[in-house]
Amino acid sequence: MATPRVAVGIINYHDYRHLPVCLDSVKRQSLRPDLVMVLDNQSNIGEIRTVASAYPEVQMLSMQENLGYSGGANRIIREAEGYEYILLLNPDAILDPRCLEEMVRAMESMPDVGVVGGKLLLGDSQADEGPASSTPRLLDSTGHLVFRSRRIIDRGHGELDVGQYERPEQVFSICGAAVLLRRAMLEEVQIDGEYFDEDFFAYKEDVDLCWRAQLLGWSSFYTPAAIAYHLRGWSRRDDRRKVPWIRKYHSFKNHYLMMIKNEIPALFWRDILPILWLGIGAIGYISIMEPALWKSLLDLRKYRPRAQYKRRIIMRRRRASAERMGRWFV
Repeated sequence: MATPRVAVGIINYHDYRHLPVCLDSVKRQSLRPDLVMVLDNQSNIGEIRTVASAYPEVQMLSMQENLGYSGGANRIIREAEGYEYILLLNPDAILDPRCLEEMVRAMESMPDVGVVGGKLLLGDSQADEGPASSTPRLLDSTGHLVFRSRRIIDRGHGELDVGQYERPEQVFSICGAAVLLRRAMLEEVQIDGEYFDEDFFAYKEDVDLCWRAQLLGWSSFYTPAAIAYHLRGWSRRDDRRKVPWIRKYHSFKNHYLMMIKNEIPALFWRDILPILWLGIGAIGYISIMEPALWKSLLDLRKYRPRAQYKRRIIMRRRRASAERMGRWFV
């Protein structure tokens, strides 16, 4: 059997401190990728030239504007035409040497899987210690959990890794900090040439893609043998007021865009009470604590027509039953 062609794409935005460490971890992979790209959003020419000179084998895509995660990922996917698998990374992700090999192994063994992720651990210091360390490690993500309220969390985030997520299994969606995508899935779920929805810009675009893929019959899979480390700029245990406003803006906006595009009516009405409870709580929170975030809800008027257009396309293509989808909302 021929070895699949694999591309790696890193979506960078002013993170030149972590980018070399990320690239070094890609170079150490037991399964060497056929192509490595860095898409540098709103590029600092001096900084990216320094990186390019240190990694001449890496294709650098310098963008004058900031395309966000969604636009950057789409550009990488188009540049990687002809590659069966594409690994997308944040620049603050560091891969264990066997991470890519284990992801590809899982993907190759299950033709209905379109998205694969591994065990993401928190922080640079843990990456220095490596997976063989006896020190208890903190988890970042082992895939996403989605509740009946449609609240979405990273499964295991902040927990000590004591073996509770050692079973390979299907999950609802995978964190975009380190995610392997099947080209065939991407081509099936794209809408008007967009794989990730560029109206999202950043945040929850990974969940939206996986939700759409689930509706079209593809699965997302978690394999704990693929280990990576992720330094987040904030954690759920932080004071929420310290989270950057732009992140909260897109997170609020994108939560409702996802629902407009991907909800199945039978499941929406089944779960209407928890959905309403979360929505009322969110509106109460922003009204009292952060009224500036009303902009994210008001801006939905601008995005809603495009989201409804995309919804019609998704629902025409839908293959998954309400019963299959309903099992994910816990």
